[in-house]
Amino acid sequence: MSYSNSFPQQRPSLNLVFNGGSDQLDSRISFSRADTPPTYSAPSGVHFWSNEKHLSTENLIPYSNDLSQSVWTKRNLTVPATNIVAPDGTSSASSLLETSATSTHDFYEEFSAVSGTSYTFTLYAKANGRDTLQVKPQATSTIASVVFDLTAVTSTVISGSADSHSITAIGSTGWYKLQLTVTATASGTGFLQTYFRVGGVTSYAGDATKGAYIWGCQVSSTGETFLNATSGSIHREFASTLKSVANAGDPRFEYDPTDGQSAAGSPLGLLIEAQATNLQRYGSAFASWNNFPNITVTSNAAVAPNGLLEADLVVASSTPASTYVYDNSTSIVSGTTYTASTYIKSAGQRYVQLLGGSGSFHSDRFATFDLQTGSVDTNGGVTASAVSVGNGWWRIEMSILATGTSTAGIAITFVDSATSSYLPTFTGNDYDGFLLWGFQLETGSSASSLANSGTSSSGVTRAADSCSVALSDVGITSGQDLTAIVEGEAAEQAGRALIGFDDGSSSNYARILRHSNNNYTFDVRTNAVSQALITLGSSSSDTNFAFRVENNNIGASAGGSSVTTDTSATIGLMTTMQIGNAYWGGEANGTISRVAIYSEPLADANLTALSS
Repeated sequence: MSYSNSFPQQRPSLNLVFNGGSDQLDSRISFSRADTPPTYSAPSGVHFWSNEKHLSTENLIPYSNDLSQSVWTKRNLTVPATNIVAPDGTSSASSLLETSATSTHDFYEEFSAVSGTSYTFTLYAKANGRDTLQVKPQATSTIASVVFDLTAVTSTVISGSADSHSITAIGSTGWYKLQLTVTATASGTGFLQTYFRVGGVTSYAGDATKGAYIWGCQVSSTGETFLNATSGSIHREFASTLKSVANAGDPRFEYDPTDGQSAAGSPLGLLIEAQATNLQRYGSAFASWNNFPNITVTSNAAVAPNGLLEADLVVASSTPASTYVYDNSTSIVSGTTYTASTYIKSAGQRYVQLLGGSGSFHSDRFATFDLQTGSVDTNGGVTASAVSVGNGWWRIEMSILATGTSTAGIAITFVDSATSSYLPTFTGNDYDGFLLWGFQLETGSSASSLANSGTSSSGVTRAADSCSVALSDVGITSGQDLTAIVEGEAAEQAGRALIGFDDGSSSNYARILRHSNNNYTFDVRTNAVSQALITLGSSSSDTNFAFRVENNNIGASAGGSSVTTDTSATIGLMTTMQIGNAYWGGEANGTISRVAIYSEPLADANLTALSS
């Protein structure tokens, strides 16, 4: 609703629209946040959902698992079977056998290469009589030749130059992950080309009983090594970008992250939050955590929600055991509520559990998450949620009360079902797992925006946001009757403020607060004496409010409801409007979408219409 257009006889003295997509503040607004950029990365650990998209996942090779398809060129090779057990346990790998020809025995697929772009080539191989493969990534010409020995488990560059290369065993299955990264030297047709190699050469008399099993072929410009399986076309997925603040103290205009590949999320408004500290060290470096039994952590295996190659791949081994990632490095205090949150994406593993470490948390208090549906199962009175943020990524969170004082933390565990018991025995397959990034542990009953501790050995603090307008700057004198409208979302916590007017003290104010019972209140105080307290029930955290302050005629409406009035109130001197905050009330911990002030008290009908 446009406030000025709805009431042409009464134009607002100030009309602020924070969800209009301009991402700029009115010059009369005073905004501050005392950011201290962390040392591990630039520019800031303070994050918000932007209106930008990034390339989240990519595989430029179609039919990544089925080499029998005609898009794959096979020279002196046959594909007698495509139902071989693959690293993920499915019967989806291809068997390649040599012909008896005296020549090269190789296979390849094309993609479009761009000069200067770094490409990561990945495939999985298992020996079937041939245990040496020579991979030759090309972009109009060969960039490098890398020999992978599946018996010696070595990778060696024999010509050209590779930015990186590696071979990794997939448990004891006989499968190996072959990976190399090169930079294209020209634009044109690129190739993922692989030769069988015998006796140090690629041309020899073949044996129709020998070859290798191949699966999971991928070429990506994102640097990821986690497989994005393809069938008849390439894979390319975009997602919303969780940005870090570029300059200390910049305001954050937040957008709703969506799964759309091109459209930006809907603008939510100006994000106003209280100070918060991420107590968790190494929030995006899980290989630095001090306890992950039966787990393999591969750093920087995929693109994280911030659009950078920072997500870690966590895989469970095939050894039956309790299987988790845990860092017992945080000082936990009994009687304090903590909220753990992390960004997570299934990499074959569907169910995951968050639970507190022993010594500080009861073992019957935990939450289990389904990474396909987002469903959550809680135990022991914890609260938990899962929010989709695009391309399979979720932000999961759990709030839990500490029952002991010790050095502990929150574990991320593998489980078999959506209603799993606490820390069960789990048997992995050395391939399936999940992607992790941006773990946060903070005090309080809900997760705030990410203050990313990244690769730092200590936590990081995000300073509080402060946003205000001097009433004199918008033509309103102290003590003047007025009407205000606010649209926004405050966290369901005690004393979260959407808006407040005050004189810089606790003596004179008018404010709207949200409380933990999901209700809002509008209260007025003059000369340190309470004048009015109006309860505004709400079933939604995203609500529109309108209120007036006038001697003996205070009124407020929420969501188009009838106006509740107080006719025996005195209005005090107020000089400042706080946006997303109020004296004796905390920051909203949410977004403010619109604020307007009228320099006169509007009638009840107007308040109802403006709050609808």
